[in-house]
Amino acid sequence: MSSDGQSSEAQVQGGPPEASPSLNLRRYWQILLKRKWMVLGVTAIVMAGAAVTTYRQVRIYQARISVLVDMSAPQVLGGKVGEVVDMGAGSYWMSRDYLSSQRDIIQSREVAGRVVDELKLMELPEFWKPGPFVPGRSRDEAIGRVMAAVRAVMPKDNRIIEIYVEHADPGMAARLANGVADTYLGFNLDYKLGSTKDAVRWLADQLDDLKKELTQAELALHNFKKQNNVLSVPMEDKQNLLTKQIEKFNDSLTAVRMKRMELVARQRQILAARNQDPLKDSAILLTESPVASDLKKTYADEHRKLMELKARYLENHPLVRAQQAKLDTVLADLRREIDNALAANQGRFNEAADAEKQLAAAFEAAKKEALDLNLRQIDYNRLKRGQENTEKLYGLVLTRLKETDLSANLRVSNMRILDRALTPGAPIRPDVRKIMLMALVLALFAGIGLAVLIEVLDATVKTQEEVEALTGVPFLGILPSIEEEHAAGITARSNGTVDPRKDLFLHTNPKSSVAECARSIRTNLLFMSPERPLKTLVVTSAGPREGKTTTAISLAIAMAQGGQRVLLIDTDLRRPRIHRSFGVTGETGLTAVLLGHTELGAAIKTTDVPNLYVLPCGPLPPNPAELLHTERFGALMQQMQQRYDRVIFDSPPVIAVTDAAVLGARVDGVVMVVKAGQTAREGLRRSVRVLADVSARVLGTVLNDLDVNNRAYGQYYYYYYRRYGGYHAGSEAASESQARS
Repeated sequence: MSSDGQSSEAQVQGGPPEASPSLNLRRYWQILLKRKWMVLGVTAIVMAGAAVTTYRQVRIYQARISVLVDMSAPQVLGGKVGEVVDMGAGSYWMSRDYLSSQRDIIQSREVAGRVVDELKLMELPEFWKPGPFVPGRSRDEAIGRVMAAVRAVMPKDNRIIEIYVEHADPGMAARLANGVADTYLGFNLDYKLGSTKDAVRWLADQLDDLKKELTQAELALHNFKKQNNVLSVPMEDKQNLLTKQIEKFNDSLTAVRMKRMELVARQRQILAARNQDPLKDSAILLTESPVASDLKKTYADEHRKLMELKARYLENHPLVRAQQAKLDTVLADLRREIDNALAANQGRFNEAADAEKQLAAAFEAAKKEALDLNLRQIDYNRLKRGQENTEKLYGLVLTRLKETDLSANLRVSNMRILDRALTPGAPIRPDVRKIMLMALVLALFAGIGLAVLIEVLDATVKTQEEVEALTGVPFLGILPSIEEEHAAGITARSNGTVDPRKDLFLHTNPKSSVAECARSIRTNLLFMSPERPLKTLVVTSAGPREGKTTTAISLAIAMAQGGQRVLLIDTDLRRPRIHRSFGVTGETGLTAVLLGHTELGAAIKTTDVPNLYVLPCGPLPPNPAELLHTERFGALMQQMQQRYDRVIFDSPPVIAVTDAAVLGARVDGVVMVVKAGQTAREGLRRSVRVLADVSARVLGTVLNDLDVNNRAYGQYYYYYYRRYGGYHAGSEAASESQARS
């Protein structure tokens, strides 16, 4: 066995892989091709229903009128005269809110009620279309119909509000649209004028009250001035004078205090100069007493002379003593002069201290007077402010009253009709083209969805990809549907059996695509184990009537046509059929040989197919599975392998009975037949798992009864087996001979 065969066998024994769903557009296209008549049928039904429904619907007409909204009303009275009701909008967002409010007003119940009353709609029969006109209907019902028919659209990038009115009568639609627009403009104008007149009345009442308040405020201010004696000089001027006086007192007091502190410092400096050595320099003496400064220089000169005499004479020398006395006299004069400076500075200090006391007293008196004035100023300002505010408010209300009185007589608005509604010529509903297009799309989706749903609910195997995904074993090939290729005379019989001509179709039509497919399967089997030829094969299926017998016969004929001696054994010991397919007697067969009633050679029958022999089932035993377990059956298998090149067993279904599992464990390999559109996915999975559990070698699968002419399943197979069948048929013999060698 090759490495490919080993890997395949290992995969089977490990169990088939689970099929993973994936998006396969080609698969969906195949589903549509397969169920195209279902899709077309659903589409036709839906389209017919849509056409009937559309024809029975009431025709609805739509009239359109546009209203231009300016940002502000015309300024007839000038820009200084403001309106009581601002009919315009300011910023962008304010304008959006304003336009949104106007849209809601157009669709409001108030406007609808005015339209009903002004147009007398309750008395018009055409207004109540499509229903019959019944006199005596309520006003609320008419208002509801108007509100349902009117739709206002807020503009996006402009100030034009579009009003749409829908009605079954085109003339009534236009009349309602124009009536709604006119009523809306009148409603806004009435609202403006009504608010203006209310404002005039309110302003007049407020003006009378303000006039009384202003008189009382002026009288209270006069009494206050009279009581506080501020009639001659205004309170503000008196406050300013007192403030300036306090500022001057403060400046003078500060200057006196600075001078006093300066004299104190100078006194200290003079005292320090008096107590220090006269020979040291003292700046205060130069500025304070020029005489003391001269005496200080004289003292220095005399002292120098004394030092010169002492350097030449002794202390008691007359010259020294005379010079010392002269120096003492100068020193006494210097100190006397310093004392005079101290006395003069003390006098100036006393004058400054006295002035400081007087200024401090005057400053405190002025400050006290200012505080008292401030207390009176608070009351004065309160009265003055009340009088001024009342006077301003009185003037404002008076001016506004005159402006409002003028605007109350002005009938202008910031809205006007741009385009009036015309009688519509064609209905907007039902839109036949749109409805039919939508119906077509929905019908196609419904049909496609139904087809896909049915396909999803269909749990049978249909394609090679599904077989490989479910089993995980090699795919040997397909056997096309014989009825589709040669429909004349080959059909299923009424009793459920199959016409023998179908089983022998490969023999009677060796050049057909079915024969080519069978030879392709034969070649794949031969190449699966070139070193160890497959002598014994079991052909089985997951369930009954899936074409395992037809496949076994076709495979046996294909191998026999290749020059091999092939023995086909009917091991379906419950429902045998091979003897009927080849037209031989079934009285003696495998069961008779196993029970020793006859010899193998006598039980084997020849057929019309060269090199092909069959061993019928024989009498039906009560215990088929036990016969296949016997040593007699094993010895019989050895005997048959010696006589024939290939031994093929037609086995019962795997799931129905255990015969296939018993046979699969004793032969070289098992071929699993899958019928397209009939074999269930779960059944195929389970059958492969059953064979793997008994260590049977599943060589591969054959997809049987595939309709290659149906593009939903067999587009690739049709192209491959029909168009290039001749090429494969020519190369088949060479490949087979190479495999046998």
